[in-house]
Amino acid sequence: MNHYKVTEEFTKEDLRRLIESDLKKDLHMHTFYSDGALSPAEVLKMRVDEGYQLLAITDHDGVEGSVAGKKAAEELGVDYISGIEFDSEDELGKDIHMLGYGFDPDNEVFNLAVGKILKTRNDRNEKFLEALNKRGFNITYDELYAVNEGRFMGKPTFATVLRRKGIIKSNDEAFSTIFMEDDIRSIKKVTLHTKEVVNIIHAAGGLAVMAHPMEQRKRGESFADFRPRMYKILDRMVGYGIDGLECHHPSASSEQQKMLVAYADEHGLMITKGSDFHSNESPRDFDRYHRP
Repeated sequence: MNHYKVTEEFTKEDLRRLIESDLKKDLHMHTFYSDGALSPAEVLKMRVDEGYQLLAITDHDGVEGSVAGKKAAEELGVDYISGIEFDSEDELGKDIHMLGYGFDPDNEVFNLAVGKILKTRNDRNEKFLEALNKRGFNITYDELYAVNEGRFMGKPTFATVLRRKGIIKSNDEAFSTIFMEDDIRSIKKVTLHTKEVVNIIHAAGGLAVMAHPMEQRKRGESFADFRPRMYKILDRMVGYGIDGLECHHPSASSEQQKMLVAYADEHGLMITKGSDFHSNESPRDFDRYHRP
């Protein structure tokens, strides 16, 4: 059955039971509607072929991939719920990502927020393009559009264009060199406050889940130093009214996953699991989070 969103017949309690069921699930995947490589249909078909029974597409700050995935899920006969991954920031940390599940993508409050985010992203992209072209890279909007037909535009898009122009050898090189220059780094991403994001997801009838808590760990920070800060962040999220915690994610080691599960159990939070899939060709490097 394709549940997709919370309704009078399919309540938040039903959604939580489904998410925490024993079904083989992946509730964190990206498509070419954000920074992934595959279409929604391709991502879902891949997971169904691997025996998955419950899926969600969680593209960044938009629902096009999730909506398109609904039709594909119906054709594949797999359980499917609406999903999104919002970027957000809080006094305790930047880039706190919040997953939303089971929301109504047609909700007015929800759509106003997504529209606001899209405008700030477009403004940032214009500044990014101007800064890169001042360096003589001569990037055009046509080149950016050609990366994925304009479905999504962000730093990964600029990196792809730089690679295609032969300026860098890999997308990762852009992030470790060009994008680290002061004038480029000063162009900050504007995001909503975390509490506001939680409220927006709830307003649209969905459940809010903090994504990959371990990614709040800073480079060079030992886990011993991060652990008390992690709990402080988690406590803040509980205060904002989150419904769940992504305890099972590639950024968390087995022991760290057990710690997150214990925290979720103690605070009555839903426990979720996701691969954070983007591409088979360019898997993300999560190893740095697994240090002692």
